[in-house]
Formats: sequence, structure tokens, C-alpha cells
Amino acid sequence: MRNRNVQAESKPGRSAPLSRGLFRISLVALGTAAVAVALVAGCESEVERLIRPAVAGSLTILFSSDNQGVLVSCGCTSVPTGGLAKRQTIIDKYRRVRPNVLVVDAGNMFPDHPNALKVKYLAMILERAKYDAMGLGEQEFDMGVPKLQSMAGEYKLPFICANVRDAAGNPVVPPHVVRQTAGRRVGIFAVISDQAPPDAPSEWRKSLKVESPIEAAKREVHDLADCDLIVALSHQSRQRTEELAKQVPGIHVVVCGQDEAPLRQPLKVGETMIVATGPLGHVLGAVTYSLGAGGSPEVKMALSDLTAKVSDAGMVTDLYGKYIKQAKGEPPPEWAHLPVPVAYETAEDCAKCHEAEYKQWSPTRHANAYATLKKAGREQDPECLLCHTMGYGREGGFNAIDTTPRLANVTCQACHIVTSKHGVKGASPEAKQDPHKFINARLCMTCHGLMESPHFDFYAYKAKIAHNAPKAEKK
Repeated sequence: MRNRNVQAESKPGRSAPLSRGLFRISLVALGTAAVAVALVAGCESEVERLIRPAVAGSLTILFSSDNQGVLVSCGCTSVPTGGLAKRQTIIDKYRRVRPNVLVVDAGNMFPDHPNALKVKYLAMILERAKYDAMGLGEQEFDMGVPKLQSMAGEYKLPFICANVRDAAGNPVVPPHVVRQTAGRRVGIFAVISDQAPPDAPSEWRKSLKVESPIEAAKREVHDLADCDLIVALSHQSRQRTEELAKQVPGIHVVVCGQDEAPLRQPLKVGETMIVATGPLGHVLGAVTYSLGAGGSPEVKMALSDLTAKVSDAGMVTDLYGKYIKQAKGEPPPEWAHLPVPVAYETAEDCAKCHEAEYKQWSPTRHANAYATLKKAGREQDPECLLCHTMGYGREGGFNAIDTTPRLANVTCQACHIVTSKHGVKGASPEAKQDPHKFINARLCMTCHGLMESPHFDFYAYKAKIAHNAPKAEKK
């Protein structure tokens, strides 16, 4: 097991390190080094061929970002991707065949609406996964600095961030770590954007001082000048990450943690290489430095898509199973952003007046949402239940399949936020509101998000459930 200290020394007797001079060349003179790019779609055999033992003294950096708190990929989609379980499988395979592997993440590892129990299990998994450095994103800061500091101590999580300080001017977590592997020192620092993205809350910045990422990066490069390799974790847009690379020479690799798509080819800015795995944690990247057959430096990048063909790591699935068992006795997750009816009723209640619509709904996937969940073995997961049942965790909503079976599935009130009294004279204004008031893409995407429905198209999906086309949905 590798030493988890800030300066982790490599073990003697491993493959011979690269010579210092050639190692420098391979990191700095990327314009003359061979840069090979490989892409693997997730097939196990292809992954095995990709992750071959590297030449003596090589160094591999595995990089990722934007996991969004996913332990195991969604089981109801036809193309389940991402999640720590699949990511860990690839990490373990690299570590088995290559002695010099570092694992880093550029932020938003945790969910955007933190659930205390799930956060605990995420931390337990990450402790066992033994990352070398974890940059912080907005979603980590949403948990609060005291929680981050407590988790870092309890679970030995290597959180780093160089440009956020508390009111007293102290770094909230260490600005960097130094790892020693392949006979060389690797310095890793992280920064987060000093401007909140349009779709992210900025409350986490209250009482904190957020320095310019560029100024913080300049200081970090100076402080890490004795390292053979400097890696930056940039939780910013690609545009701002490129600007950081232009303004701060001396960084060898920058992992961009807010890119809208994976960089299938590394982006070279001066002497810096920018890499990115894109949103939602669907990809794990690897950059490998080595010497070629003729002694010339080589830099190879590989991206592994974490598709259904990649198996789930047992360590993660075991803890996931414990999480959902314990979650049954905990308060359900909050879901305050959704509109809710004044009372939950069954589809059969609606059918008394809307028989044709009920018949049209019955064969759709919405009407069989709980069965889909059960088939995937996820009927105990509280986050899955939020979308596959009606009103889970709310007064009068779904409680359990044996006590509230008719509130399982996605019924009428998922789209029409009214009760069966909406057409009754004298009913309350809430009960009588327009049944179509909330029907839009925003409502649908509370469940059909990018993680759960990566190919969601509002107009295509709406056509499958529209009442004016009462046809059974094709399976």
C-alpha cells in the first residue's frame, strides 16, 4: 500500500525511474514528444488491451471530475454510464499492472444536494479508493468548510484548494500535495473559479475569500518549483482554464473540471497540456509519461468511457448495498424544488373522469416505473424512489410497495399538479389550478436529468406519453 503522507515516497525495488533530464524533456517539450491518444468505449477486453504494463519508470496520472455523488450508475437507463463503481474498476486495473499511478479529481465529486448519509458513504468509498489529490468544486463547498475539514481528517481525504481562504485568511484545506513516484516528485495543486457559474448558487462564498485562480496558480508554481512535474486541477470553464495555462508558465498538465465535453485530444497551450473528462463523471482519463524504444520521450493519453460494459467494483457495490439498507431507516431526501399537489391521489382516482387518458397511460413506461426500478435491483434506493414513485418522503405520498402500492410508478400528478377535484365547483384554488401549468421541459428534467437520461429530448419523449396519441409505447 502506498504511503498516504503529503510526500509519499516510492518503494525501493520498483521499476527504474526515468532519468531526470529526459523526464523533464518529456514533460516540457511536448511539441517534440510523441503524443498518442487512445479511446476505449468501455468493453472489458478493450480495456485490458489498453491498460498494459508500461515501460520501466513510466508514470501514469488518472484524472476525472464531476462525479455528482453517483456511487453506482443509474440502473433504469438503457445506457448506464458513470459512477464510482465503474471508475474504481478501471483505477484498480491500472494499479495492478503499473507500479507508478497517481489518481486525481478536479471537483464536484459529491452531490449538489448533499444527503448526510450518502456523503458519509461516499467518503468511506473514497478513503478506500486512495486518491492522491481531490480538488474542490462548488458542490463540495456547499457542504460547508467545517464539514470538509472534518471529512478530510476522519476519512483521510486529500482535499486541496489554493485560492479559497477563511475570514482569518487561512487556507480552508491545503493548497497542494506532493507525491513521490517513479523516482520523481509530482506537485499537485487545485483552484476553483472566482466567479460563480450561471447555474450554481454562490452561497458557499459567504465569509470566504476567493482569490484569483491565476494569482494563486503563480504562487503554487513558485512553491512547487523543485518538483519534476506540476499538475493543476482547475475547477473552471475551459476558457478560463486555457487563460490560466497562458498566464502561468511552468504547469505541465491541467485537468479542467468544468468542461462541457471530454477533450478527446489533449489541448496544448504553450508548454502546458490541458485534459478534461467532460460532465457527469462518464469518463476516466489517463496520461502516461515514458521513454520510447529509442530513448525519446513519449506522452500517451487514453480515455475510458464508463459504460455498461465496464463491471462495477465490488468494494463500491458492497458499500452501496449497506447505504441503501441504512437509508431505509433515515428521513427521505429533500426534494423541495418540485411543485407538489395539495394531496396525493392515485391514477385510478383520475380515471373516474379521465378513462381514455388512463387507458393511454397504462401501457407506458411511466405506468411501469416501479417495475423498472425493481428489475434493476434499486427499489430500496431513496434517490431512485423519488422519481419512480409519487410523493416519496412527503405527507400522504408513497411509503412502501406493500402499504401504498397505487402511489408507485409515475402517475398523473407527476405532470398535472392538481387533485381529482380540479374540475369541481367550490374546490380550493390550489386544487382547481390549470392542470397543464407546470408541463414543460424543466419539470420533466427533474427526473430525466443528464445523469439519468443522457439522451433526453423533451419533444421526442413527450410524444410517447401525449394523451392525444393514445398508443402503447414501444418497449
